[in-house]
Amino acid sequence: MRKAIFWDFDGTLTRSYPMWTQTVLEAAAPFAGEYGITFDKLRPFLAKGFPWHPDGNPSVTGDDWWKDRVLKFTAAYKSFGVPENLAEKAASSVRERILDPKKYQVYPDASAALALCAYKGYKNYLLSDNFPELEGLLERLYLRQFFTACVVSGVVGLNKPNVKLFRKAELAASFPSMIWMVGDNPNADIAGAKSAGWHSVLVHREENNCGADLCCTTLTEVVRHL
Repeated sequence: MRKAIFWDFDGTLTRSYPMWTQTVLEAAAPFAGEYGITFDKLRPFLAKGFPWHPDGNPSVTGDDWWKDRVLKFTAAYKSFGVPENLAEKAASSVRERILDPKKYQVYPDASAALALCAYKGYKNYLLSDNFPELEGLLERLYLRQFFTACVVSGVVGLNKPNVKLFRKAELAASFPSMIWMVGDNPNADIAGAKSAGWHSVLVHREENNCGADLCCTTLTEVVRHL
């Protein structure tokens, strides 16, 4: 029997924290004090408008994905009174900053969990709502070697929990007979997997209030149950 596990990235393989807000704030460092831009004031602007948000455009891919982000970040800066040319320059620098592997904290048991799942006969795949360069970032985080393939929203133009993305993922895995989704998001990962008829694991959570097949506090625990 061919078995596959699809893994989310942010919050599942790497620790989740407001990466986008922090990075957009760092890009504004030269003028943040002058215009009163703080983390708390900026964060609401980053809680909407991304392709995976209800008001975002899920179809953008490649460079258009980043053009969409630059427009969003520029508008956020301008709302504080930052001149457009200065706002756009800072917004354009976010791309390079967010791709810096030093920003990401990989869970210490991630590599071992991926390797052990492969040893148990599963093929690992990545399934993530993220920027189009995520596969390259995986290389720099020394994780790409564990994955047969990567399905990333910024490449395919679909976002979780849209069942069409899960169907594309099945195609990428050549339609295995058993599929698990491991993720930390009850809606995107668990509800999306359930709508596709997959098994699901909610990870890094104490309580399972979303109907996942399994709830595990660590990636190591995921391996024990599979």
